Amino acid sequence: MNAITTEELHRKLADVSDLISGTRPGNRHRHLPQLHALVGDFARKGVGVPPRLRQLQEDLTNEAIESRFDNLPI
Repeated sequence: MNAITTEELHRKLADVSDLISGTRPGNRHRHLPQLHALVGDFARKGVGVPPRLRQLQEDLTNEAIESRFDNLPI
């Protein structure tokens, strides 16, 4: 099994961040599964999860929660 390097993790973080940046605000939360997987990769590697990754995950989680309420009738 090939172990992922810390450099590859940071490259994946940059790629996912770029992908999210290029996505419309109402749809950004759809990339949460990729973020969760990346957080898991950092944890399995035993290196600290970068604060910007944790913040992005929190932001998108909040967006996902808000999107559930956007279509509720008043």
